[in-house]
Amino acid sequence: MLRIREGEAIRIVDRVTTPSDTKSGLYYGYYRNLSGTVFKIYGQGESAQAAIDVDTESLPEDVARRHHEVRDQMRANLSGEAKRQSGPGMEQEFRLRYVVLVALADLVRDRAARRAAS
Repeated sequence: MLRIREGEAIRIVDRVTTPSDTKSGLYYGYYRNLSGTVFKIYGQGESAQAAIDVDTESLPEDVARRHHEVRDQMRANLSGEAKRQSGPGMEQEFRLRYVVLVALADLVRDRAARRAAS
């Protein structure tokens, strides 16, 4: 079993969805080939799961478009109090995460991300 740590760059494998995936909710066809960073790991062994902070660049075009629309709506609807508490320049720093929960068995290290980092 692959040893993955929090903070590592990963990619979700491309495979056929099974009935057990539907039951567990840990893998859907639209998760295929998404890349991101391991945000949090839950459990150990074969039943371990990971919350993945997905790179929005790896989302399918229609999903990415909707994600950016929601982010922009949320940014525009921040209350005056929230803006004052967050300080100047908050609008540029506002980031809406796209996080999915998957089984560790469905992850591989993202070699492209490692090459880009070095």
